[in-house]
Amino acid sequence: MAKKKGTGVSPITNRIYYGTQDTDKHMWVGQKTDITDSAIASVFEWFMANMEDKEEYSITYPETGFELVMRRKAKND
Repeated sequence: MAKKKGTGVSPITNRIYYGTQDTDKHMWVGQKTDITDSAIASVFEWFMANMEDKEEYSITYPETGFELVMRRKAKND
């Protein structure tokens, strides 16, 4: 059994966890911690730091057909 510490998304709960994974069986072993809220907050802060004076910032993940985009909210005058 190959073990590694890391993060992953549960297909059952749709939550992000940190813990130990059995890489052979593709499953969590032992205790895992739900880090969904802090992970999303960290990504949100990372995006804001990369926005600088831009109206929009985007990234893509290799081997996927998706793009993650942060856009400034429209100002209501």
